[in-house]
Amino acid sequence: MSVFESNSVSPVGALIGRYLVGLMLIVASFPVLGIPASAAEEFSDMSEAGFHAPAVGILAHMGIVTECDTARFCPGAPMRRWVMAVWIHRALGLAEPEVGGSGVFSDVGNVWWAGHVERLTDLGVTVGCDRGSTRYCPFEAVTRGQMATFLVRAFDLPPVATAVFTDLEGSVHAANIEALAAAGMTAGCATYLDYYCPEEPVTRGQMATFLARVIGLVPPAEFSTLVAEHSIGHLVSRFTTYHKCCQDRVVNIHRFADKLSGAVIAPWDRFSLNRHVGKRTVEDGFRAAGTLVNGELVNTVGGGVSQAATTIYNAIFWGGYRSVTHRPHSIYIRRYPEGIEATINWPDIDLVFRNDTPHHVLVVADYTATSLTVAFYGDNDGRVVSGEWKDGEGGTTVLSEGGPAARIVTASVSERSGWRNPPKPRIRAGSGLDYDERTVVQAAQDGWTVRVVRTVETEGSESVQTWTVRYSPRQMIVEVHPCAISDSCPGSGEPQAGLPPFGA
Repeated sequence: MSVFESNSVSPVGALIGRYLVGLMLIVASFPVLGIPASAAEEFSDMSEAGFHAPAVGILAHMGIVTECDTARFCPGAPMRRWVMAVWIHRALGLAEPEVGGSGVFSDVGNVWWAGHVERLTDLGVTVGCDRGSTRYCPFEAVTRGQMATFLVRAFDLPPVATAVFTDLEGSVHAANIEALAAAGMTAGCATYLDYYCPEEPVTRGQMATFLARVIGLVPPAEFSTLVAEHSIGHLVSRFTTYHKCCQDRVVNIHRFADKLSGAVIAPWDRFSLNRHVGKRTVEDGFRAAGTLVNGELVNTVGGGVSQAATTIYNAIFWGGYRSVTHRPHSIYIRRYPEGIEATINWPDIDLVFRNDTPHHVLVVADYTATSLTVAFYGDNDGRVVSGEWKDGEGGTTVLSEGGPAARIVTASVSERSGWRNPPKPRIRAGSGLDYDERTVVQAAQDGWTVRVVRTVETEGSESVQTWTVRYSPRQMIVEVHPCAISDSCPGSGEPQAGLPPFGA
């Protein structure tokens, strides 16, 4: 009998959105899942997990994985379908169901995990093991093809048109396998690089890595070599910022992210963003876009990459790493967290941090048309923090509390003080304007000061760091017809409402 899962995708929702809540710059911790599992250090056979140990460890910290028997994880044992249902259910952040089921499947009795299976059935993640039957086959081993379908449905991975693997002919899971590969979750089976081996069974250790990749708790498959070489652990901190699509500055942000992603920082080493990415040039794929120069946005090659600097800085800040050099923007920009942000410019303004931990750090940058996400993978004893900032709001969430040796970061931003009014508007000649027409190139904005306090607690010791961030006021800039500057325009013309009189 063959175990069957169709390859249709049922949208369950974006995972990151489940975890990121709008908490204003205060780290909040909460119990992620209801039924705790053994922590990684309590598994007596963790030495057998090998490459999969980081994934097993972080999923154990989060209460997602189950032990195979008392105090053992059994990383080499085959993954059973009922266990798959429990792990995916928990990874989705769904509330733990009541013990027992309602009899959706004839071979799932009144057992504690029945509710997990039935909830995934409701969501369209599973349809049972035989087409047209009412059986789930809970004790059957999960194949790699079935695993791909489970994950694609559960986490709403987008379909793709390209084919990577050559051994998928006739597989009902082919489309989902290719979608899993396109999402960076798999590079194929170990024997052949262009083979996926869809009929091979998935081990519990392998499943832990696949699931942790989908959630973003361990690096994507493309970094597997770096992960193995440097013993990279789990996600420590992740931050996302947002922007409008389809602009030259977005091209620059994406190019910057591509050059950053995959950087590895050794223990105790300093990392310079400018030195790593290099000078932004047209030849290197960067475009001219807006850059703050003397309080005004002007086009320079590489403009916009300060958004990358701010996103990276937040991953540094909330991961508990030491900032060596950083400079906030001179004027507050709403798309960045107030006080907890950074700018960058070649060659004079840099962002430098030190990996002040005994573990290597891998930096992974990913993006969409409207967002940039930077993730730091290392080892913080299982503690994971994720955050975002969008349209002047956002915050951070603790996804996993971690163990006793974890660095715990909390922070606050003071109320605004020391208000400063903007200077008088600047009137300058523009082109293509009528005699009485005016264009506001830049709106006025007050300046103010905030105080940022970050506390890093490690094993009972506490380090408190304080920054004072002063935002300058922004001058209104208005463009008019050149004749308005010299008072030589024909007629008097009434000024537009809300704008200063000529010459003000």
